[in-house]
Formats: sequence, C-alpha cells, structure tokens
Amino acid sequence: MTPDPAAQAEAPDPAAPAASPGGPRRRGFLKALSLAIGAVLSAAMAVPVLRYVLFPARARTVDSGDEPIAVADEGAVRAGGPPVRAEIVAAAQRDGWAKGGPARLGACWLVRAPDGAIRAFTAACPHLGCAVEWDAGAGKFRCPCHASAFGVGGDREWGPAKRGLDPLDVRVEGGRILVRFRRFAADRARRAPI
Repeated sequence: MTPDPAAQAEAPDPAAPAASPGGPRRRGFLKALSLAIGAVLSAAMAVPVLRYVLFPARARTVDSGDEPIAVADEGAVRAGGPPVRAEIVAAAQRDGWAKGGPARLGACWLVRAPDGAIRAFTAACPHLGCAVEWDAGAGKFRCPCHASAFGVGGDREWGPAKRGLDPLDVRVEGGRILVRFRRFAADRARRAPI
C-alpha cells in the first residue's frame, strides 16, 4: 500500500530542527541591526570620499590671504624715515587639487607714526588702482596716472581720488611686521572692501 501524500505533507520531518520560540522576531531584529551597522559604516566611509571630490569647489584659490602675512622686519621702518614699500606674498596658491608656490597678492606702504606705531596702506591708488609711489622731495605719496597726492599719514591732499589711501590691518610679532591684505573698491568716497 502506498502512503497518502497529503498525510506525509502534514507530518513533521524528523530531520528538521525544532522551531525556536520568537524565531521570526529575532531574525527581524538581527536583519535590522546588520542593516543599521552597514549604513553607519557606509556613511563613515562616504565622508572622506565626498570631501575629496568636493574639495576644489570649496577651496580658496590662495592660502593665507585672510591671515596676516609677514612683509618686513620691524627695524626697516624707522621713525621719521621714508615709508617702506613691501610686497605681500601668500605662502601657497591652489588650483583644484594642485598646490603651487607663493602667490603675489599686492603691495603696501609701511609708515611709522609719530607715536611709534606702524601703519600700513595699500599701494593702489583709491581712484583707479594705479601704483602709488613715494615722492621723497615733496614728502607725499603720488599717483602717476591722474596726479592724486596723499600725505604721509595716507590722507587725501588733492587730485581726483575721492578718499585717502586704504589702511590695512598691521601688527608686530617677534620683530616681524605682519599685514592682513585687503582690496577695496576704486573710485568711491566710502571705503568698501571687495
């Protein structure tokens, strides 16, 4: 006699493991736990990859432009002496992922005030941005382009410039003069950094 297939389907298989209490719930918890751990690890690995990919988009073109840059020794600017012209050069320049050598930002004039403090002015005329030069005979800064003149303190004396020379933040550390470079909008009466 042949066994009934329906009866065999209902009978438990003696080789199968016994069902554990709470089996489906525990499997669901373990599945959710492994997915959460995988998500955390994936996010942790994605952060450096995204920083690498997005770095050039957020990077400044020139490093150190916002920070003070050493331009001269303090002893170079003497009381009662002529103003000293100094180049402002950033330590590094970036172009995407490449980092290059020094980058020239501009120039400034350093003057020691009667009280002993050192002052710095941009070397660009506030009229149209021509390079201002020191005229030792007249004791004035002069713009060779449109004949503006400025006193040793940076104040406007005559010419088409609508304001005096633009001052820069300056400080002395360890015998070195540090200047924070800024550009200003030209041909305006009010000073506006750009």
